[in-house]
Amino acid sequence: MMSEDFEIKVTPIKFGHANIYLIKTESGCILVDAGMPNKNKELDEAFRKEGVDPKSVQLIILTHGHLDHVGSAAYAQEITGGKILCQRSFSQDLADGKIETAVSQNFRGRILNYMSGLLGSKIEAAQPDIVVDEELDLNEFGIAGKVIHTPGHSSSSISIVLDNGEALIGDLVREENPGQVGLGMFYEDEKTVFESLRKIMAFDPKVIYLSHGSSIDKHTLRHFIDTNQ
Repeated sequence: MMSEDFEIKVTPIKFGHANIYLIKTESGCILVDAGMPNKNKELDEAFRKEGVDPKSVQLIILTHGHLDHVGSAAYAQEITGGKILCQRSFSQDLADGKIETAVSQNFRGRILNYMSGLLGSKIEAAQPDIVVDEELDLNEFGIAGKVIHTPGHSSSSISIVLDNGEALIGDLVREENPGQVGLGMFYEDEKTVFESLRKIMAFDPKVIYLSHGSSIDKHTLRHFIDTNQ
């Protein structure tokens, strides 16, 4: 049973191409994403700097299957013993050591995809413990909130919405300038992205954490939705 006096803390950690996050709960921690491959030392240092015992991490949530979010997931699972959670459409790829291909919307993105392909698209395989279809309650992990399926950027994209008004939305949007967001050059379907953004807005979030950038408020996200749809 969760104490009403305990305050959930979301901690963003700059981690190369994309942020990772620690959500500190009454019963332990949740790690959100795991960065690029071969970031073992950096992940160790992130835990040390935040004063977090890796063994306190009971859950590793992968917001989607792109390389910069899942590359070190197997190592994160190894050092924490935490359960890996991902969306069903990525679960078999993760178990097979494959990433979810990023879909580019312009020439520059296609070049980046090509260069990434030359470096390889294999990651160390990890076995997902919890597979989400559309929604999962997080109360069993000591946190009032849920994971919801929010496709559009990728088929496997999921977001975390907390009852305290905070939300972590992966790469659905990225910060382009302070207080300004966009879709970036990688996403699968624009219409689906906006459907997912409206799904998040239905929870009336106060703070929205991004994987690329920092955080925005609901007014910034509402303005982006209203001016682009």
